[in-house]
Amino acid sequence: MDNSSTSSGESGITPTHTSLLEPYTDPEPPPYPAPAAVAPHKGATFIIRDPASSLVITLKDGKVGLAPANKESAWIYSDDGLGSHWRCVENKDRWLGFYNAVSGGFLGHDNSKEWRFIAKAETHRQWEFFCVRQHPDGGHELLVKHWGGFRAMQVGGDMGRDLVVAGEGDSGTAWEFLEVYSEI
Repeated sequence: MDNSSTSSGESGITPTHTSLLEPYTDPEPPPYPAPAAVAPHKGATFIIRDPASSLVITLKDGKVGLAPANKESAWIYSDDGLGSHWRCVENKDRWLGFYNAVSGGFLGHDNSKEWRFIAKAETHRQWEFFCVRQHPDGGHELLVKHWGGFRAMQVGGDMGRDLVVAGEGDSGTAWEFLEVYSEI
């Protein structure tokens, strides 16, 4: 069947629709969408976000904690000195690690009684080993090695702004890994 139509009095064929590409005339570039959450992988840099609170894992004044992201710039170019960009690495045994793009310190636990997270190690060793598992509610759990098993990283501490190691058998936070595509 012919999908074209003719107008009365003319013998030419008229298309059923027209399409014009309009040039982008706004002087500002189009806004970049926030990146989708993905599973962490070696060689990429991420902002690690708790979707429940919208806080991101940051390093500020040498301390690891959770802080609000700068919604205007954090996804693409800068992190305003908060150290919220984490580069993912993988060792020969396939353990993942995350080092801070500002300090160069690896994220790991301090092995103290409180089991807090720090980012001071200059090398990727056992206290900085992570395994990532998909969380049943979406996102991914960050699991740390604990003797023959794993413990999850979760939000806790003062005002829900600290990172702590979960108790045996406890679930961790369902983190979102937002890939940073450009760092200036």
